[in-house]
Amino acid sequence: MSKADSTKRQPVTGTGRFISGVVEGFYGRPWTMEQRTELFKREQKWGLNTYLYAPKDDYKHRMYWRDLYAAEEAEQLMGLISAAKQHDVEFVYAISPGLDITFSNPKEVAALKRKLDQVKEFGCRSFSLLFDDIETEMCPADKQAFSSFAHAQVAITNEVYKHLGEPEVFLFCPTDYCAVFCTPSVTQSSYLNTVGEKLLPGIDVLWTGPKVVSHKISVESIEEVSSVLKRAPVIWDNIHANDYDPQRLFLGPYKDRPTDLIPKLKGVLTNPNCEFYPNFVAIHTLATWCKAPAEGAPRDVEMGDEEQDPCYSPQKALNLALTDWLEEFMSTDQPGGRVVVTLIHGMSVLPGPCHPRLKKESSEEEPMQTDMGESPYVPGPGENPLYTAEPLTLDDLKLLSDLFYLPYEHGTTARTMLQELDWLKNQSQAAAAETDKVTAEWCSRAQQFDNMCEAVVQMFNRLSNAPNRSILYDLYNYICDIKSGVGLARAYVKTLGGHSQPSAQLLNDDPEPWGFRGGLSGEFQSQDIYICGILQMKLLLLLLLQNSKVTIVFFLLGSRGAFCELRQSNRRMLDFYSKLGSFKLVQMDGLPQDILVMATSL
Repeated sequence: MSKADSTKRQPVTGTGRFISGVVEGFYGRPWTMEQRTELFKREQKWGLNTYLYAPKDDYKHRMYWRDLYAAEEAEQLMGLISAAKQHDVEFVYAISPGLDITFSNPKEVAALKRKLDQVKEFGCRSFSLLFDDIETEMCPADKQAFSSFAHAQVAITNEVYKHLGEPEVFLFCPTDYCAVFCTPSVTQSSYLNTVGEKLLPGIDVLWTGPKVVSHKISVESIEEVSSVLKRAPVIWDNIHANDYDPQRLFLGPYKDRPTDLIPKLKGVLTNPNCEFYPNFVAIHTLATWCKAPAEGAPRDVEMGDEEQDPCYSPQKALNLALTDWLEEFMSTDQPGGRVVVTLIHGMSVLPGPCHPRLKKESSEEEPMQTDMGESPYVPGPGENPLYTAEPLTLDDLKLLSDLFYLPYEHGTTARTMLQELDWLKNQSQAAAAETDKVTAEWCSRAQQFDNMCEAVVQMFNRLSNAPNRSILYDLYNYICDIKSGVGLARAYVKTLGGHSQPSAQLLNDDPEPWGFRGGLSGEFQSQDIYICGILQMKLLLLLLLQNSKVTIVFFLLGSRGAFCELRQSNRRMLDFYSKLGSFKLVQMDGLPQDILVMATSL
């Protein structure tokens, strides 16, 4: 390699303003205008500066990208762009024409320009063209006009960029937007090399890292892709995205991205959970990460810090976020503003009176009855006391975060519960057959596990009573699910210890519908699909209830086997598992006579 070539291939580090903030880029119901305005307030407060508008299921963003916005839609977008400016947040409008655009047709290019010109008239000054998650095969007309898919995308992107006056912020999302998509590798990808060579230098490139949802993003990986793109990328980070699994939510901190990345990047945008309100932690901790190198002396690296990052502690960032989030939980949305609930001696108290006592106006019509500031009801002797909700605590939110942590790991409490459940299951027979000392240890650990389960139940109760209902409603399905799973695990451990009979939910021949996975998904599960494929570490017995005839499959993450229980009378499922060949009959003591157990290795 010549000296000139060597200089040419050096990684380009990030320069200028560091882009930081949020991309609304998930599949599913888009956020409301009110929620986005709330987001801008939070970004300004926490020091983030960018919002990328790219909701996949906004049909005029992607599916019907050619259609101009109607008057009412235009008014909403103008209000949103104005709100972003008021809070010093750069509003970046993204459009995704890649599903069906013909790159070589001048009318298509004109339609794209016309759409972006309309948004520019709304006051938007920053734009993005996205070509992610599309087919890579060009139509015959484009094959005649362009030598490759990359050349087609780059040509139209450069043309639109110049048409818009070369905006200061203009983002391009390639079809190969992560390392795993690059063939045969990042450095040898003809697609990425074309983008790097041909894309105008004022256009920044979005990149998700090694994978679509990257566990870790290293400095070395960014230097590699920067050398190919000839510019520092903007990370589109999916670490908190949950649109690929409706049963997952991520409330852990921004982590596994060293702060040494910051001078190597043009920016970082998090694409978080579909639910708006639970994203408090994801966005708050990203803001802490972005500010970490600029906030002075390196911190002391703590024992157990996986990243060994001298500037940023994920755990400390999480604690800061949860502390602030607790204040949000203790506020309530009311007409005319937010009312903060004060905790006095463990009781939730509204600042009062909430409304001044109103004077009755002389009118022929009786005024509508409202809260007139009367004294609160006080029960008399022998009457039921008023219900008083226990206030939510910081420990509750730490537990919540542990149970819904990150895609590649669970929080400390969740890991402990899973480990204890596995130990209790494996040691149950030994505890019953051996010495009092072994039995005492088993009983002690079973009680500790039960206490952890009870903490989850109490957390659920306090969350359910939190004044901020908007947050609760976004969390409700998830916390109901985990409470149910913990209840099953709790009952199972008590059964192992001989303290109760097997749960009717487990062995009932005609269970309630909540005792098994329902709908078509449940039917698919009964075909043994999930046994080897799901590996989804939900905090329950990791048990799949197959159908209304109660075929049950158990497996523990990290174990090498799975087993199922079914009744001898359930000939259909017995015949299915036998013919499948994956499960074999095994002998187990202590089960009812009509229960068969089958097992397989994973």
